[in-house]
Amino acid sequence: MADEKQIQEAIASMVKDKSQRDALAEILVEYVQPNHLTGQIVGNLLNTRALKPGDSLVKKVRKGIRVRTLVPGAIHLASEMTVSERINYVLDGADVKVTYNEWEMDSGEIGTLQEIRAEMAAKLQDYFYNKIFTSLGTIWTAGNTPSNYVSVGGVLTDTALITAINRINQTTSGAKAIVGARSIITPISKFAGFWSRDGSNYTGSQTKIDEVLNTGKIGVFYGVPIVAIDQVYNNPEDYKPLIPDTFALVIGEGVGEFITYGDVKQKQWSDMNPTPPQWMLELYQQFGMIIDNALGIYMLNNVTAS
Repeated sequence: MADEKQIQEAIASMVKDKSQRDALAEILVEYVQPNHLTGQIVGNLLNTRALKPGDSLVKKVRKGIRVRTLVPGAIHLASEMTVSERINYVLDGADVKVTYNEWEMDSGEIGTLQEIRAEMAAKLQDYFYNKIFTSLGTIWTAGNTPSNYVSVGGVLTDTALITAINRINQTTSGAKAIVGARSIITPISKFAGFWSRDGSNYTGSQTKIDEVLNTGKIGVFYGVPIVAIDQVYNNPEDYKPLIPDTFALVIGEGVGEFITYGDVKQKQWSDMNPTPPQWMLELYQQFGMIIDNALGIYMLNNVTAS
């Protein structure tokens, strides 16, 4: 508690001193670094990269390199290489902006500053996660590909999941994750610890059973890691869920990529028009996403929690 009090007093003195507010802004920027957040979260779903301005935004394919049987004394054929532009990124942007009354800043209300830092970080995390997960869930429907889509019409079952995993193992180098809101993923724990060859005689894994009993969840099914997304609500009053909870996805390796383009940009200023002035901090960054192997995504739609 003493250390926490000292930190609060130190930051309170920083916000009182206008010359030290740049240092305060640096603290906030470091805390909500989107590259760090997207690397942790989106990395479970897609490959991620942090590009710098000037880096290529086009995914290219190099073809034409072939190996032939060596014939002693022969002049072997050469393969002419070709490079084709497969797809390019369309950049989008994410922005988070906060403001603070300078009178309130001068009072050193550090609790409010902590809330601002936490809210900025949480909102960026919510935004990137929801953006990716929602986009992945809109790729397939019953009409455009029945091979990568099923309407479950209830809780997840082992049959539906095994069918999805087998399909993704055929269209990619292997299923990477089973992804969904925790409320609809949790029922997997009812059957993931058991196995049956004929559908009636089951054997259990004591390790898996202990995992479910001790934690209330399970981490792997049919050799595929389970990513259960904790639901996030926009605020206590509206209580609007930010993570879709009606579908689950089985995702294969290398189905797409999420990038950030350039560093996090920052604007910091004081608006002198109102009295007292308003201190402002705004962070923004460009990002993009490509799904170039949509067959590596399996949609389990109309899933319920119970």
